[in-house]
Amino acid sequence: MKNGKKGDKRAISPVIATVLLIAMVIVIALIVFLWFRGMTGDYGEKFGKNVELACQDVQLEADYYQGTLYVVNDGNVPVYKMNVKLSGAGSHSTEDLSTLATDWPESGLNSGSSFSGSVDIENAEEITLIPVLLATSEKGNKKTFECSEIYGYEISVI
Repeated sequence: MKNGKKGDKRAISPVIATVLLIAMVIVIALIVFLWFRGMTGDYGEKFGKNVELACQDVQLEADYYQGTLYVVNDGNVPVYKMNVKLSGAGSHSTEDLSTLATDWPESGLNSGSSFSGSVDIENAEEITLIPVLLATSEKGNKKTFECSEIYGYEISVI
């Protein structure tokens, strides 16, 4: 004769099931919290307005000729750094301009200033210059903010 009751099936104990349910609720709550936090993040201010709005006011003129990149800041917004998106042959990569050109000014491009330097673009067919601004957070700290690519300046190399 077998031990146990007829139809006895093994299952997860109620304690383990409760712990798993609580862990799943905590993970879901954390995901929702981080998602909302990203939507309402503190990006900082530039000239008394949200730094994202300052990206709209960035005005650049740029050209690439025989290995030299020329950039002029025609706007009123100083550009702290510049990211360069290199596109071509079905791929793209984004790098900081200061790594591609060693003579990028440490203070960035102030209003009306210019930059020209030798840049290795590695067979890219198109260059997109994406401005990076220096903003002030609510706590008074300085932090960088990369503008969206829609505010970038595109240069065709071909």
